[in-house]
Amino acid sequence: MRIRISRHAKRRMKERKILYNEIEEAIQNPEEVTPSIKGRLNYCKTLGDKHIKVTCKENPGEMVVITVLEKKS
Repeated sequence: MRIRISRHAKRRMKERKILYNEIEEAIQNPEEVTPSIKGRLNYCKTLGDKHIKVTCKENPGEMVVITVLEKKS
């Protein structure tokens, strides 16, 4: 499935130093998936010392990344 990054998520990636491959890994191999608002899903993954949460909306043929953040342990 194609992953599309929203403009908002691109800004958050830059601010929070989260890479595209980290987002891809969280979506494809999450440790936890939880429901979010408006039918969205949160994909959580620990990558080294980074704990990231990726909020996505699934559209036909693509996964749209709404925002990303680094969770504090």
